[in-house]
Amino acid sequence: MTKIIKYTNKDNETLYKFRFYAGIDEITGKQRYIRRQGFTSLKAAKDELLKIEYLVSTNQYFKSVKSGKFGDVLDEWLALHKETVKASTWQFIELRANNHVRPYFKDMYVDKITLRHCQDFVNKTFKKAPVAYVYSLSIVKNTLDYALRLGMIESNPMLYVIKPKKQASISDKHDNYYNKDELKKFLDVAKDTSLKKYTLFRLLAYSGMRIGECLALTWHDLDYKNNTIAINKTLARTNNGIKIQTPKTKASNRVISLDNETIQVLKMWQLEQRKQLLKVGINAMDSKQLIFSNGKNSFIIVPTVRLAIKQIAKKAGIHSITTHGFRHTHATLLFASGLDIKQVQARLGHSNVQTTLNIYTHAMKEKQDKIGDEFAKYINF
Repeated sequence: MTKIIKYTNKDNETLYKFRFYAGIDEITGKQRYIRRQGFTSLKAAKDELLKIEYLVSTNQYFKSVKSGKFGDVLDEWLALHKETVKASTWQFIELRANNHVRPYFKDMYVDKITLRHCQDFVNKTFKKAPVAYVYSLSIVKNTLDYALRLGMIESNPMLYVIKPKKQASISDKHDNYYNKDELKKFLDVAKDTSLKKYTLFRLLAYSGMRIGECLALTWHDLDYKNNTIAINKTLARTNNGIKIQTPKTKASNRVISLDNETIQVLKMWQLEQRKQLLKVGINAMDSKQLIFSNGKNSFIIVPTVRLAIKQIAKKAGIHSITTHGFRHTHATLLFASGLDIKQVQARLGHSNVQTTLNIYTHAMKEKQDKIGDEFAKYINF
């Protein structure tokens, strides 16, 4: 039985203290004691002792050796995950983990995280970022999956959260792609703006390549003889700045055929670029010369392209789309022109046909709606 001892401090005050035996430490094998002192009354000391006795007897005082703080488990998972993704992907994950996930869960023990905690995190994150919140959810789920593998928890509560969905509003009425008429209006204005911008946006719209793939292109990637362009690298932002890396997936390594007019536009831009670079003493005949470069003959950053899209769209009197919207535009028009899903998949460089189907269901629906008429025309012909 634990004794409560009366003692006098240096100020000659009467105080109370105790030392409670809490069993054997399961890690070290040594005896554990809980010491408390400085109580001004016997009652206060007894109340604290009763509280400690209860917590120890119900295994709530000491954390289990299998448990750990979420922040520590997150660090372990991030360190492992870093080795499995590209530098650009890692930068995105690290920023989201530190800015959105860690502040909420950092000091929680993983075995004490409940479904209520997870749902509260989901609701708050969705409110702040209704589109991108799923990336934060994925980080939490993967971290708790890692804890599950280590035997720190018995189940992952993130599996049972209800995921909110963003409701469409009037401001969301425009799709992130252009139809044939809108694309023509956009390119007409781009053509009057500058040959460089016209070439860039025409190539995006007529090839379906990703913006990172486009900005990484060199003239060496173009084959004028066969009217093709090779996609074998992409531009990516990393913690060490903008870098060239391999494409998103193996399927992204591909050769795209281009129409004659786009090839001619590229040839005109190549001549114009050589003239511009020669004026500042740069040899544009280098095999590594970028097709699209900034004023310092280095990489163009994506925000610069986004700004140009907004400016051109405004002049054209049409809604603005994202850089990726030109990829959506290309896919939509490919379907409209009669290409099948496998052809579109190969041209876009999707490793999984389901990705093509999921993203471009609007275009597929338009084709489905016309099947009856097309079949009747064929039979009646």
